[in-house]
Amino acid sequence: MQTQLLGQPVKHISFGKGIITDVTSNIVTIQFSQGKKKFLYPQAFSNFLTLRDTEKQNEINAKYNKILREKEAVQKKKSEEQERLYQLRTMKIDPNSQSAFNIAFNEVQSIIEHGTISTGCYLSGYSKGEPRIPQKINPNSVCLLTGLPESKEEKDRCILGAFMAGENFWGKHCRNGVINGHDKYRIYLPANVRLLYWNYFEHSETLPRWGNVPFKYFASNTMQKILLDMIDLLVDTEQKLAAKEFYQYFCEINRLPLNP
Repeated sequence: MQTQLLGQPVKHISFGKGIITDVTSNIVTIQFSQGKKKFLYPQAFSNFLTLRDTEKQNEINAKYNKILREKEAVQKKKSEEQERLYQLRTMKIDPNSQSAFNIAFNEVQSIIEHGTISTGCYLSGYSKGEPRIPQKINPNSVCLLTGLPESKEEKDRCILGAFMAGENFWGKHCRNGVINGHDKYRIYLPANVRLLYWNYFEHSETLPRWGNVPFKYFASNTMQKILLDMIDLLVDTEQKLAAKEFYQYFCEINRLPLNP
């Protein structure tokens, strides 16, 4: 386009008529009766300069409008990123915003790979049958996957894996009952490893009870202990680094000290 502009007659709102003598990627030089003048290209054609060739003028305007749209898109993305980081830095941390889900053993791989899990539906009340709103699950929350081995009692419930909620997931806005996980922070335990869920909770002499709910909330300091134990169990696996990075991110976003 630049070479096609050489020799083209133009009109400036103050300097009058002129001829284009040089065009670079961002500068156009024009010979007026008063001498040569340089202008920003293509911006000047939307403010000060008009080509005699209407078709070429329209092409330049289209090019400049495209540049403006691209700049606006970059600025919008930058603003959204700044807003996202601000929300993460200033969000209120609920000390009981971690969640444990009841799943089947054969579901863990699929859930970890897809990074999504259902909150189930309300079982009673005004919202019966509607997706359960995960009010406390936010970007600082872990979705801990647990399950019962076949023919075992509730006390034998095992931890199977875990993933962080997505950086843009805010439970109070979730209306479809689907929690979207973080793209990076996901780990699972090998099938031959057993880490008992109820060992992290105090309970009476009677057997622990899960109930009919798909997930339960629990404390962040308990989740921290679970992650440390998961790191130990994964130390000789390909997930060793992923487990450590998961733990560090969890502590950072929950504003917890890093325990050795």
